Amino acid sequence: MEIRNNDFKLQLKEGSVREFEKVVLSSGLCELFMPMGFVSCEDGELVSYHCSGYTALRQCDVKEIKEALDILEKTFLLVSKAGEYLITPSRIMLNLDTIFYDRKTGQVRIAYVPVDEPVTLRENMVGFISEVERGVPGNGRVYLEKVKKHLEENNYYITDIIDLIGEMKRELCR
Repeated sequence: MEIRNNDFKLQLKEGSVREFEKVVLSSGLCELFMPMGFVSCEDGELVSYHCSGYTALRQCDVKEIKEALDILEKTFLLVSKAGEYLITPSRIMLNLDTIFYDRKTGQVRIAYVPVDEPVTLRENMVGFISEVERGVPGNGRVYLEKVKKHLEENNYYITDIIDLIGEMKRELCR
């Protein structure tokens, strides 16, 4: 991965992004994901994401639990809507390098990178929450642990998890 001049570039194996996904992702009509461009090369495909105004979460240093919950809620909402664009939610890699955040507007966008190995959406979400959790100090982690516990122990839909996070955010504002 390389970020230069508001562009995030990544080399992927040929065929890792399906042809119909390329059409959707390069059209610029899907506001869930960063605008993408694809170029074939010898070793596969070079994918370029235009990231103007957004920063990868890894570089954002999110420490406040309210901000962390807000980012999680928005990310999971985007993932839940991906099916509307024929993108399978479980194929979306969720980590601090693929989720981008604009602190000024509070908007979140995903740099679509297909997962390398088969993984369930639940496992992907729990892994992402664990990454976010490492940056949140002290008592804030209790909220993130609760979300992970709900994901791991219960058969909740992603919308149920989004609702749970929303309840936690309201609880923190009281």
